[in-house]
Amino acid sequence: MLTRTLVMSGALALLAATAGWSSDYGTASPAARPAVTHQYRQGGLRLPHELKVMWRKEERGRLKTMPRDERRGWLKRQWADMTDRQKHAKLAELQKKWDALPQDVRQHLIEKRESRREAHRVQHQKGDVTQPQDPGPAMHRG
Repeated sequence: MLTRTLVMSGALALLAATAGWSSDYGTASPAARPAVTHQYRQGGLRLPHELKVMWRKEERGRLKTMPRDERRGWLKRQWADMTDRQKHAKLAELQKKWDALPQDVRQHLIEKRESRREAHRVQHQKGDVTQPQDPGPAMHRG
C-alpha cells in the first residue's frame, strides 16, 4: 500500500511539473525553420533535407558516373562514415552554400520537394506503387 501511494504521488508530481512547460512544437512552418537543426536521432547528427539537396547537387557529377546500385545510399554511407567533427564541418559548409542561394531558388527547391512528396503520397493512396520485379527462380532456392 505504501509503495502504491509513493508511486502515485511521484507520478502526479511529475505530471504537475511537466504541465507547466510550454510546448512550441509544430508552431513554425517548415520554411520558417532554420535549415540546420542539430537534431540527434538515434545517437547521430541529422543532415537537414535542404542541405542534403546542396550536397547532392555538388556531388552530382560523381554520382552520375557510378552504377545505379552503388549510387543508391552513397550520401547516406558517406555521412555515416564521417566523425562528428567532420559532420559539423560539412554542415557548416553546406549551410554557407544554402544561405548563398537567392531566396527564390531556395523557395523553389523547397516547393519542388513538397510537390514530389505530395505526388508520392497520392500515388501510395491510389495503390499505384510499382512493386520490385521478381528476381526469378534462381533467387528462391533455399
